[in-house]
Amino acid sequence: MIQIKPTIQHSSDCPYCGTKMNPEDILWQGIHICVVSTCSSCGANIMEDLRAGHAIFYPYKVDLKNKNLIGNGKGENWFGMPMLNSLNNPNCDKVEFNVEMFRGSQNVVILNCIDFLYGHSLLKLLNAGSHLKHNRELGLVIIVPKFLRWMIPEGVSEVWTVNIPLSKGQDYYPELDRCIKRECKKFDTIYLSSAHSHTSCFDITNFTGVEKHDFNENNFRITFVWREDRLWCGGELFLAAIRDPGLIWPLLLWQNLKICILFSLLRRKFPQAQFTVAGLGKKTDFPAWIDDKRVERFTDESDKGLCKVYSESRLAIGVHGSNMLLPSAHAGLAIDLMPVYRWP
Repeated sequence: MIQIKPTIQHSSDCPYCGTKMNPEDILWQGIHICVVSTCSSCGANIMEDLRAGHAIFYPYKVDLKNKNLIGNGKGENWFGMPMLNSLNNPNCDKVEFNVEMFRGSQNVVILNCIDFLYGHSLLKLLNAGSHLKHNRELGLVIIVPKFLRWMIPEGVSEVWTVNIPLSKGQDYYPELDRCIKRECKKFDTIYLSSAHSHTSCFDITNFTGVEKHDFNENNFRITFVWREDRLWCGGELFLAAIRDPGLIWPLLLWQNLKICILFSLLRRKFPQAQFTVAGLGKKTDFPAWIDDKRVERFTDESDKGLCKVYSESRLAIGVHGSNMLLPSAHAGLAIDLMPVYRWP
């Protein structure tokens, strides 16, 4: 955790002259929570990532006078440059900012779950488990995108829900910065959660309300997690499908056939299992003996229903991605098919 009120516990050197910077303000960019500092020696005005979320590994600085991005190059394309671009092109749209208070507290830790990828937002939210267990002297305030509001666990002090879609998750909303600063005035002490990208201290049931798989149950599912928005193919075939949407249909049929063959083989070994396909998209059909639990779009209710399917699954199988997070958390076992480019 990082204290940001009454003092900003952050130390950094000026990137130009090496003098210790004086932290002066916090800017809530969205994904990034930044400290704005000035250099007493050369006068540089620098905005810098506080070490939270992916900024723990890919911290970036922005020279606010010259609009230069300063960093080590890691994660620049997807993390550093979008931050700079958002500051140069602020989104002035109105932000829905809903405050829910469950118990008062003057000393809090704020967990920011805003991101442009669903999996990143969900994994940040799971940090709530650690704070509720280990930081009971502090109230927990969660900044959460609307699509994850249903997963807020019991015991938090406040929930600040923002209706920012994933497609605009990298944007800088000045109104959001103003709303958060307004709410922060009521607290005496504020810490910022580190919001680790992967945390082990959580019980998924506290977030979804669905129990994890029971190995003592005789009846169980074997489930494949389907998604139509990410094709399995790679290389030239993938690029061709992007150029020609007409190729997507045969590739979906190929995916369907692969699952049917896999389930047919598993059915010989586990005849008592209920074979299930769950996930996003229903452009293809499966044989009647496969229980089709796919949805056209995700809603709070469909997410809860799918978590129940995953909890009934002795095994969940799927291609690596955010689609495998809730299945692997609820199912007894998971096989996560890893694309070659992710092996490192």
